[in-house]
Amino acid sequence: MIKWLRIMLVMLVFLPSGAQAAPLVGDLSNYRINIDSGFNGTRIFLFGTRNETGDIVVVVRGPLQDYIVRKKEQIAGIWVNNDRMKFFNVPDFYAVASSRPLSEIEQTNIFRQLGIGIDNLLTPPLDPKWQEKFTTFSSAFLDYQKERRRYKAEPTNMQFMAETLFKTTIEFPDNIPPGNYTAEIYLINGGDVMGMQSIP
Repeated sequence: MIKWLRIMLVMLVFLPSGAQAAPLVGDLSNYRINIDSGFNGTRIFLFGTRNETGDIVVVVRGPLQDYIVRKKEQIAGIWVNNDRMKFFNVPDFYAVASSRPLSEIEQTNIFRQLGIGIDNLLTPPLDPKWQEKFTTFSSAFLDYQKERRRYKAEPTNMQFMAETLFKTTIEFPDNIPPGNYTAEIYLINGGDVMGMQSIP
């Protein structure tokens, strides 16, 4: 706890005067992960301060990929790919941390618009006739990513000190793909986004 408090105090002391008025300010303990043959996963410490009331939600997204999910069916004793669905620009790694369970945070359609929570990660089709197929294929894709530890099923808990200082740890498995990752920090109050910061 002493180390955590020291990190926060240093961050607050060196903030420029204009940044102190921002609704929230966050930072990462490390901006680069080196992956080599001996890499077995790692974690990054995210911390910050909120200057207004509200819930803190952190979303970490990995490099974007296009996926094709295929459904196999047995026809005449032979397994064949009978149907498929494409998902475009989907993060290959996805993790969320929040001050409360997402279901308890007041919001209108913000989570859907911002892709907060794995249930809001894939965009459903507008045509109702494709909804059943989308539900089947998207569920299979999300299960696949969770099995690979690329997606976290539940948000990580956000810890607070003195109501304003927050911290959390982002876990990265040993099979993360190389590329650019982004940590998005949101301050949400009354169903609205009061502040947002994106950290590469």
